Amino acid sequence: MSTSALPSRRFGWFTDRPVGVKIGTLVALLAAVVLGTNLLAINRIDDLRSGQEAIYNENLLPLNALAEVQRANAAHRVRTLEYAVSTPERRAELVGQMDEKNADLDAALSDYQPYIVAPAAMDEFVATRAGFLDVVEKQLFPAADRGDFPSFAQVQSEQLQPLLQIMADDLEAEGVAQSEQAAARNARAADEASSAITTLVTTALLSVLVAVALTVVVVRRMTGTVRSVQASLTAMATGNLTVVPEARDADELGRMAGSLVDAQQSLRSVLSAVAASADAVAASSEELSASSAQISASAEETSAQSGVVSSAAEEVSRNVATVAAGAEQMGASIREISQNANEAARVAATAVAEAEATTITITKLGTSSQEIGAVVKAITSI
Repeated sequence: MSTSALPSRRFGWFTDRPVGVKIGTLVALLAAVVLGTNLLAINRIDDLRSGQEAIYNENLLPLNALAEVQRANAAHRVRTLEYAVSTPERRAELVGQMDEKNADLDAALSDYQPYIVAPAAMDEFVATRAGFLDVVEKQLFPAADRGDFPSFAQVQSEQLQPLLQIMADDLEAEGVAQSEQAAARNARAADEASSAITTLVTTALLSVLVAVALTVVVVRRMTGTVRSVQASLTAMATGNLTVVPEARDADELGRMAGSLVDAQQSLRSVLSAVAASADAVAASSEELSASSAQISASAEETSAQSGVVSSAAEEVSRNVATVAAGAEQMGASIREISQNANEAARVAATAVAEAEATTITITKLGTSSQEIGAVVKAITSI
């Protein structure tokens, strides 16, 4: 089957490929869909992981560092209040502990510096803390050392408490800013996750739809060719050679359908030749029948002629018997003539009288000889 017999079709460059190539292409397409979807999912998951790492590194860790600042600040404040009611020995210990806590707070502030979200609040906290330490060292502790508890309480309530409130508000502002930033990043990560899910689902659906559509097209064309060939073969089984299969593509199935078309054409040609030969044989049979009738008539005529010949042969046989009898009679006559001649020699006197009888007898012998000659000729002619 020549490919020129196929009509021009869209996507013929694909549908005309071998069946194995088409199936392999579909499998490769599905594999590409799965691989592409997985790569996209991996990329989105990596983005989400990066976002979670950012939240952890830039918000959770900073919140822990900020909590450390708050703990160090609270520990220093507690010891400041304890100083007024402590013994001199305990006060010396508290001063050492407060120096240690101040060092811890400075270290915590240094560690937290890269994560600051509200720099104005943290700058105010640092400045207020410096003022707080100055009031503690210059006013609060000296009043406690003097035992001037009214002055200690006055400094505590009028100077330190406002500073402590400012510092607490600054740390709270920084904490709120950190929480808001974490919430924003978390919301952004949630949006990215939703977008990733939407993108993955959309991409997967579109890819699957394309793959399924292409699969349906290929399978329908293949099954259509197979059904067409099946219908043609079913018709051929009933003796109908007019149902021609449709070769939709130039793949193995299409070439098989084309070969079936060629086989049908060849079979029709052979059957046409057989029909013509059958007609010729029928005509020859009629001629042979006529010849047989003629031969039968000739045989009957020959049989009749054979009967005639048989009758003639019987007549000849009878004539031969007659001739034989005549010959025997003639032999007897000759012997008799010889005897008569001998007797005539002796009896000359009676010869004259017998001569007339002898002449008559000789005449009869001549006639018989002529008849014998005629019979011999008749036998010869037969």
